[in-house]
Parts: sequence; C-alpha cells; structure tokens
Amino acid sequence: MATTQNTHEILILGGHHAGVNTAHYLLRHIIPTLSKQTPSTSYHVTMVCPNKEYYWNIAAPRHLVDDTQIPLAKIFLSIVNAFRPYKKEQFSKTVGKAVGLDEERKEVKIQIGPNETRNIKYSSLVVATGASYKSALWQVNDSDDATKNEFTAMRKALATAKTAFIAGGGPLGVETAGEISSKHPSITTTLLSGSKNLLTRLSASTSATAEWRLNNLGVKTLHDVRVASQSKNADGSTSLTLTDNSTRNVDVYIDATGGRPNTSFCPTSWLSPSGHVLTDSQTLRSTVQNGIYAIGDAASYSNGSIIAANGGVAPVATSIGIDIAKQEGIEGLFKQKVYKEMKDTQFVPIGPNGGVGQVAGWGVPSLMVWAIKGRSFFVGMAEGAVNGGSFKKA
Repeated sequence: MATTQNTHEILILGGHHAGVNTAHYLLRHIIPTLSKQTPSTSYHVTMVCPNKEYYWNIAAPRHLVDDTQIPLAKIFLSIVNAFRPYKKEQFSKTVGKAVGLDEERKEVKIQIGPNETRNIKYSSLVVATGASYKSALWQVNDSDDATKNEFTAMRKALATAKTAFIAGGGPLGVETAGEISSKHPSITTTLLSGSKNLLTRLSASTSATAEWRLNNLGVKTLHDVRVASQSKNADGSTSLTLTDNSTRNVDVYIDATGGRPNTSFCPTSWLSPSGHVLTDSQTLRSTVQNGIYAIGDAASYSNGSIIAANGGVAPVATSIGIDIAKQEGIEGLFKQKVYKEMKDTQFVPIGPNGGVGQVAGWGVPSLMVWAIKGRSFFVGMAEGAVNGGSFKKA
C-alpha cells in the first residue's frame, strides 16, 4: 500500500520472530490508540518477507533427527492465518525481500520474483530482516520449501552416515551435536569450536559441563580451530581443510556457526562495521536516521538470541507510537518501553535427557533444562508466537 498524504505507512522488513511480533504489537496496541487521537490520519502496516510460513527454528536441532516427535506441521505455521483478525485496510503482507533503499524518496526496492521488483514507500521503517547462516537449516530462506528440503536431505544423509562434523561451539552447534549423537550413536560425531571452550557466553564451569555431557554421548570436541575451506564430493561426502592445516573427509558436514545480518540493502551510513543497523540500545531507534528502527538479529543492540528479539518488541513499537504521536503534535500518548538485556542466560539441551543452562549467570540443573526446553524445544509455543500470544497486553 503506497503512502498518501493522510496515510502513515509502517513498513516492516522481515517476517520471523521480531517482525511478526512487532506487527502484532503495533496493530493491537499502537495503531488503535493513534487512530482514535488522530482521525484525519490512517495507519497501515506492510510486512515484507520471503516466507509464507513462520519457521520455529528453535526446534531445528531436534527436528533434524526426529520428524515424528517434532513434525513439520509443528514448526511451519501460516503467517496469513495469524493476521486474519486484523482489518485489511490496516495490514498487508508482501512476499519478497528488500534489495535496495532510497533514503530521499523513502522507498524500499522489493524483489518479488526472479525478474520482478516493486518499490514500497514508508513513513516509518522497521528493519527486522534477521541474519543469514552458512547452512539453510537455521534460517528463513527464499522459500519455505528450500528450508524443508534441506532438512529432508540432511536427515537422509544421517541415516547412512558413519561420520558427522559440526562447526560451531555455540548453543546451536552443541545442541545439534547432542541430538545427532543421541539419535545416531553409531555415527562418529565431531564438534569443532573456534574458541578455547564451548558456549563462550556462559561460565567456564558450565562450559566444561557441556563438553563433559557431549563427550559422554560420544561427541568428540576440537577447540581453537575453524573450517578454512570445504568442497562437496561426488559421493555426497565433504572434504574439509581446517585452520590448523589438517584435512577431513566426512559423510555429513553441518555449519552451525553464527549468522550475519541481512542488511546489505541498507545505506552504509546506517550500519556498524559488523553490518548491524545502529540502534539505541534501549529504544531501538536508529541512531543515524529519524523514522528508522531495527529489531532482532539485524540490529546492533541484539546478541542474536530470540530473547533479544522478543525483548525488543515492546520498546520498538512504543518508540514508533511516540514518534508518530509527536509528529501529530501529541505528547504523552504512550509510555516508552525500554529493552533490558538478559545477560548470561541460555538453556542448551544436550541430547533428549538434559543439558546445561544459566539464568543471569546462575547455573541451573540439567533436569530444569530438560523440563523447560529439552523435552520439545518449546515447540508448543510456536503457534502462540506466530499469533503474537506474548503481546496480547501492552
């Protein structure tokens, strides 16, 4: 929907955890209030994303090895259905992805087909485009089928594999290694950490416990070394060269290293050296350009966790509401919510029977990790997440 003189267009780029829930919050708590106070202005939210389904990627490590306990239908949920309660004149969704941006015109160029683009104007812009990973398993891809097909292919490869090699010593790598070794104990599984220890955001003792648990499952761990290059062989195996100049030939290789923000379409002046949109760490406003906001993995405040994404929803939405109200000459219409980081907090299942975790730096028992996350990787929360269940109240 194009911006007109009497329409304030809020354009959200991204339809994953951050983008979906920001849209829900705006439509429930910000736009209704603005509409009552400024009847001469209409408000519209457009969400742009390549995915038609909401992907609960938190459960990816378990789904990778077991599609019966956590089937596709539990982790891929319709976005359109989740937004049916809202008026059509207030919300629309465009399938595509941002490939360019014109600051002066306030337009984003959207790729909506192989040879087709369209420009969408904005009054306020939310960058919630997330991050890209070297493996398609962990991210929103250009199509939902691409993600699903990657799981099918990897599951098929694991069924006959003798060796598996996982790069990445963070939660994703640790969880994936634990799931594979538990489900396929006959596979020689190796976890490659590019640091001196696993789970570098957690304490040394928690890290050591994680490695001990992995070793008990049969997982070998290598530290202070990374993958320098890789090549696919004709038989489906992968040849790897590591930074210590050693080589490996493995049946299954999975890259579980960190992602890079999807912000290449943004002006470089908006970005940090790492490619994140520079944002105020509490309000998530751009520190460079008025009317620009960023949330989740694309933003500089984030540590890359879903906790950071969800924790930014109320702050970014109230920032938008406050700024629009000021443009309309209204003060005090919304109370500013601020982002508060939950430091040193992670739950990392290691196999189906336990794991390690911390809350604000305090260690939690393995049984608690299993009870909170390890049983099902929060899959029961997926439907509530796509429906904005955590943000029914402001």
